[in-house]
Amino acid sequence: MSSEGYILNVVQTPAPMRTLYQSIERGNATKKELQEDTNLPENLLEQGLSGLQLLRMVGREEHSWYTSGLEWETGDFNRDFRLTALHNLAAECDPDDWGKQAVALLNYQYLLQNDVQSFTSNDEVLYQEIDEWERDKDFRPESSQGPISHNSVKFVNWTRLVEFLGLVHKAKGRDHTVYPDPELIYHSIKLAVEERNQGRSELSTVEYIDWLQSNLLPVELTSDGEVPPILARILYTLVREGEIRIVESGDAGVVRLGRVPSHAGIDRQPNTIRLQ
Repeated sequence: MSSEGYILNVVQTPAPMRTLYQSIERGNATKKELQEDTNLPENLLEQGLSGLQLLRMVGREEHSWYTSGLEWETGDFNRDFRLTALHNLAAECDPDDWGKQAVALLNYQYLLQNDVQSFTSNDEVLYQEIDEWERDKDFRPESSQGPISHNSVKFVNWTRLVEFLGLVHKAKGRDHTVYPDPELIYHSIKLAVEERNQGRSELSTVEYIDWLQSNLLPVELTSDGEVPPILARILYTLVREGEIRIVESGDAGVVRLGRVPSHAGIDRQPNTIRLQ
């Protein structure tokens, strides 16, 4: 694992990353130009640029910064920024070669797989359980001082980052709900369909989960072969809003949505997500 910085130490305030990315896109390349264009204080400027580097979204040649480009263009910059950041973090989640920043999505995977629907950002028991789970997966980030574990500061920073990326939502104070932005999930379905099933408006649920794992979120089906409840609730919301249907199509195996009520837009033996 590399000796680069650790995103949960580096980024305390995520929003300046988006501001700086847009400023670089407008042609501001030097630190002085970026400071004049954004009016960000020195600490947020440094933090934002370092965070963007750890997200693989910017690079630097001598004293000039440049963007690495957005992975997709869906018609909305904020959404595309989030999708690109998640895509680059997903690339870190290779069990054979963990990237140091994989922590951002591994933490989230723990919540998904264990159906942790809400949490507080200073929950010591939770982040200690996550540390143990990640060690079991052989994810062991290190700094020059030795192994890195969560503490209250790192977990608060992680919470702010995933809230910024649209994966959790602040309820009150330190309380957060684990609820990925339905718009992000909807557009991920569209992207997956376009990439994996050109010319058709549907994709098997298994293929979609596989696409998510490779491109955005390390999601796995439950031991019962169902979509994990947190993600299932988002898919159910999209069904209810008329954006998708969950249907039986072809001969793929049945994949049900975990813990959601029945709906006319969900077939009895579903295996496919169909865009409407």
